[in-house]
Amino acid sequence: MNSINTLNKILVSSAVLAISFVLLLGPTSMTMNVFATANSANQGIGQSQSSTQLGVCVSGDGTLFSCNNLNAQNQANSGNNAAAQSGGNNDDDDDDDDDDGGNTANQGIGQSQSSNQNALCVSGTGTFVSCNNLNAQNQANSGNNALAQQGGSGSGGNLANQAIGQAQSSNQNSGVVSGGNTTGSGNNANTQSQTNTGNNAAAQSGGSGSGSGGGNTANQGIGQSQSSNQNSGVVSGGNTNNSGNNANTQSQTNTGNNAAAQQGGSGSGSGGGNTANQGIGQSQSSNQGSGVVSGGSTSGSGNNQNTQSQNNTGSNAVGQQ
Repeated sequence: MNSINTLNKILVSSAVLAISFVLLLGPTSMTMNVFATANSANQGIGQSQSSTQLGVCVSGDGTLFSCNNLNAQNQANSGNNAAAQSGGNNDDDDDDDDDDGGNTANQGIGQSQSSNQNALCVSGTGTFVSCNNLNAQNQANSGNNALAQQGGSGSGGNLANQAIGQAQSSNQNSGVVSGGNTTGSGNNANTQSQTNTGNNAAAQSGGSGSGSGGGNTANQGIGQSQSSNQNSGVVSGGNTNNSGNNANTQSQTNTGNNAAAQQGGSGSGSGGGNTANQGIGQSQSSNQGSGVVSGGSTSGSGNNQNTQSQNNTGSNAVGQQ
């Protein structure tokens, strides 16, 4: 079980790094030089959302319906990355350029959302429906990475790097101090949802080379990551009702596949032949802390509720000849 968890962490970490690469990459770039050595394609689709919210209320009297933070983030992508490369080769006689040649493609689809919410209420008397944090994040991807490579030669051969990554993070902190009663205040609620139906697909034929990178190489990954941190503290001189609660719901669904077909990879160096590295990873984390001090009764307060769901029907498939 530890090995499985370690593998998932590695896969998700790789996916998050892929997201960073995509967001930094910006617009699609492609270079094809038929006279010299290589075909190179870098393609990225990136979506990023970030929210920071701070609410502070200090009242000598009561605090009503105040200093609540609400955040809703939604991302949907149906765009694809598609590339076809043929005949990348290295005819340069200069041995110093052994790293040139072949077909190289980097394709990534990344979605990233982050939310930070902080609320603080200090009331001389009562606090009613105030200093609550509510966060909702949704990501949906149906885009695909599709690649066809034929005839790459030189030290590079055919190289394909494909990744689909989704990442969500939420940090919520609420604090309430009331001289009187506290009702419906200082609660944190977080909902995160990720759905991926996109695929990584690569077809490689005839990769060859004399260097360490010859042959056909495909690296494919699908990763989903969610994290939630919630802290709530309530101090009431009177009664505390339905306050200081943390609720977290996380859902991940993946039906995307990694598929690779490799034919005819060859090479005289250490990297010849056909190589495929494929991974699908899902990761969820939740940290909750709640404290309630009340001079009177405590009802429906100081509770932590966490619901996490993961569903994967995606497959890793490779054919090599």
